[in-house]
Amino acid sequence: MSAAESLPLFLTGLVFFFLGLDGVKASLKGLASRSMRRRARAAVSSPFRAAVLGVTFGALSQSATAVSFLLAGLVSARLLPLTRALSVVAWANPGTAMLAFLAAVNLNLATLWLIGLAGLGLRNRKLRSANAVLGAVLGIGFLLFGLTQLKRAAAPVQEAEWFATISVALNGSLVLGFIAGALLRVVIQSSSAIVVILIALCGKGLLGVEQAMMVIHGTGVGIGLSVILLGQGLRGEALRISYWQAILNACSASLLGTWMLFAATDLLPSLPELLARVRVNIETDLAIGFLLQMLCCPLAGWLLRRRSEGILGTLAPEAAEDALARPRYLDEGVLEDSEIAMDLVRREQARVVSALPALLDRARLDAAAATGLDHREVRAALGSLGAEIAGFLADLAAAEKDHDRGVQIASAIARQQALAELVESVDEMATAIDRLPADSMARMLGGGLAEASDVLLGTLREWLERSDSADRDLLEAMTSDRGEQMESVRRNAVGGEFGSPEDQATILYATSLFERTVYLARRVG
Repeated sequence: MSAAESLPLFLTGLVFFFLGLDGVKASLKGLASRSMRRRARAAVSSPFRAAVLGVTFGALSQSATAVSFLLAGLVSARLLPLTRALSVVAWANPGTAMLAFLAAVNLNLATLWLIGLAGLGLRNRKLRSANAVLGAVLGIGFLLFGLTQLKRAAAPVQEAEWFATISVALNGSLVLGFIAGALLRVVIQSSSAIVVILIALCGKGLLGVEQAMMVIHGTGVGIGLSVILLGQGLRGEALRISYWQAILNACSASLLGTWMLFAATDLLPSLPELLARVRVNIETDLAIGFLLQMLCCPLAGWLLRRRSEGILGTLAPEAAEDALARPRYLDEGVLEDSEIAMDLVRREQARVVSALPALLDRARLDAAAATGLDHREVRAALGSLGAEIAGFLADLAAAEKDHDRGVQIASAIARQQALAELVESVDEMATAIDRLPADSMARMLGGGLAEASDVLLGTLREWLERSDSADRDLLEAMTSDRGEQMESVRRNAVGGEFGSPEDQATILYATSLFERTVYLARRVG
């Protein structure tokens, strides 16, 4: 393959990688039911299970990068808790060392079968109920296919004469070997493939065992660089997984690289010297060295386990929208005590109401009062949180045997349905107001409706949070019948000073949505 062919192949591989990553994340969110979440958590319920799953993932994919991004999708869909995902990531690294012992494993055919069968399954109407699963499988296939193309694009690099020349130059410097390993890992995208190349170079006498081992250790830093570069579109917990993979590999690479440097000064024996005492061949030397490096990843994860959340929280702070999508109070452990569970539901519902003003930001008259959050992301987060609350209430209703408390749960379910409608109404009203021309009379009226809604939602939030009778009385007064006043507003809105007929129709629609918002706020309260 020529260099002219390598560049488009590299770009194609990159595109398929990102398509696969996005597809996995989107499809897994479709699987994020409460029952599926319980099954996923059961699969990693103990450190041993998490380790087995990680090693299996690593052995099958032969790419710590692919495992890292697959787990990022699982965490984004809330199918796995972050702490367990970090453990799986750590143990995926030793799984990738299998290729060094098998010398070569070709996943190309398996990847093509995966893409072909999953793609045909998505086209089959009889399998429509399994679309989320098939979409996730297709995304994994695209992800692996993209990584395969990235490796193919790097093939000319491995065969070039200058590559052999550089390998000879590495014999003179361990530090240079470490740096070369990091750079090669970014280009070739497979540490195990680099080990196979190094075995061939050592077999030809082009590279010493110590220098080859140092190149292997440098790939640990390269894994971190690859994860960081390919994870630019991630954020929140998914980004934290990427950083965790980078940290673990950098720690293991630095530890073993430092050992090699000290060994060069004859202060202690090097790993190749220790292995020479048991008379293993060069291939086994390098394979064991790579396996040892990968085993240091879960060791580093265990040593850093108590500080992991603090470290990752500093490197990848959680966005407000991401925090909003995750329940703060709901706990399946309290399903047996409906009284406590109902209080927790009320608190979560108050969180939904407290986030609603962010949807009004684009419709406000005073931009300084805006929350600064992206209304699209807030809307998506409120949808996720609402689904969590509804699922929790459904489980609570199924477990409740007492009639009176069952009636209370039914009331909470009705409130949650009204709350979901309230979110939709506020969002649609803000969207309609945002379409009106700036500084027009219609926009001024719409902005007034948005500000009034903000005050109303604030009162509703206080009532849900404090259950104070004064807040309830105020909410009732604010949501009382205002039919005559709103009719007057509608009559004025059809005047010529409110712009074109289209603008007049838009403000009338916004007015009707405001009335619906008031009605739904009363139902929720």
